[in-house]
Amino acid sequence: MENDNKDMESGFRIHNILLLESDFKRVPNVVFDDPSITHDIRIEGEVTVNAEKNIVSVIQTLHFSQILNEEKQISATIKMIGIFEKTGESVIDLENFGNVNGAAIIYPYIREHLTSLSVKAGVGIILLPPANFTAYNK
Repeated sequence: MENDNKDMESGFRIHNILLLESDFKRVPNVVFDDPSITHDIRIEGEVTVNAEKNIVSVIQTLHFSQILNEEKQISATIKMIGIFEKTGESVIDLENFGNVNGAAIIYPYIREHLTSLSVKAGVGIILLPPANFTAYNK
């Protein structure tokens, strides 16, 4: 039996999610359990829309730092791009989709990449908190 239920489609299709940039640095002696450790987490996004082709490109960049006594013990920059295509009739406009939904789709890939890098660097598991991209774009 052929699945012809168009109501199940989201209205957007993922073409690709790619790593554009990955930079990770650590000091030789990272401190793990000091209560004065702070984390600086910044997420930047850039959306490009090709309305003729119904294509949305979303570039998302994470800047992460672990700081102890004003020294950056760990720093990372991760940049990824997602390419999405609008299919059918979606009520979400392309720009809004990119800023909210596209960013929310890419973010778990960035989180996983940072976690993997941190394990390989021997600094323990860095787990980024979830992000609410709806709130970011209000």
